[in-house]
Amino acid sequence: MSDMPANKTGEGAWRRRYSLLWPPALAAILILAAWELSIWLFKLPNFVLPTPQEILVAAIQDRGQVLHDTWATLVESLVGYVAGSVLGLGIALLFVTFPRVERALLPAYVTINSVPMVAYGPLAIIWLGIGASSKITLIIIAVSYSILINALAGLRSCDPGAISLLRTFGASERTILLKLRLPAAMPAIFSGLRVAVVHAMILAVVLEMLGAREGLGWTVFKSTQMMDFVAAWVAVGATVIVSLAIYSVVNWIGHKLVWW
Repeated sequence: MSDMPANKTGEGAWRRRYSLLWPPALAAILILAAWELSIWLFKLPNFVLPTPQEILVAAIQDRGQVLHDTWATLVESLVGYVAGSVLGLGIALLFVTFPRVERALLPAYVTINSVPMVAYGPLAIIWLGIGASSKITLIIIAVSYSILINALAGLRSCDPGAISLLRTFGASERTILLKLRLPAAMPAIFSGLRVAVVHAMILAVVLEMLGAREGLGWTVFKSTQMMDFVAAWVAVGATVIVSLAIYSVVNWIGHKLVWW
């Protein structure tokens, strides 16, 4: 009798995992089926759209280089993503605490980010070199802006009555910020973190295409120039896998921290 609740709990957890996993798995199967069907129906040549099997075989055969380039892009995007997230949240807290600083600096921050960050790519390469520094710097700026805007909206979404109540009980502005504003802003912050994953990966790949020594973006550019379109698709596939992996981790952390 004592095993029944545990069994029911385990079965319920398995059902929850299954309900979360089968929709994306089914979508992936349908996409692959549509891919294969399109090639068969329209008689698409290899250079227009290779088959998934060709891409998989090429990835396995050249796995050493693929892993090397994937690691280079992953490091650039992750370092820029984490640093940009910390910077954006820190600036948001600073702006909420000191509104005059926000009035002075926010217009400049918006002006910098009003131009697509890719447009700064050539300048970043000239100033910081063709290596990872130029990519990481621009990723930090783009990610921090996304986090900043979402965090500001979340930090200011608190109920004014709750803030007044805490002040009535003698709570300091720092206590209100850490105990009320920041927890209330967590959903908005994680929304920004999810969007920033896409920004980080797009910037890393596109900036590598503008100039790099390694990375998935450089592989796409180099392979296209050499008419090796299967290798380019391998790099694209690796980019998708890395993006989904980072997004899944961020999403999982968000569900754990913002459980309500």
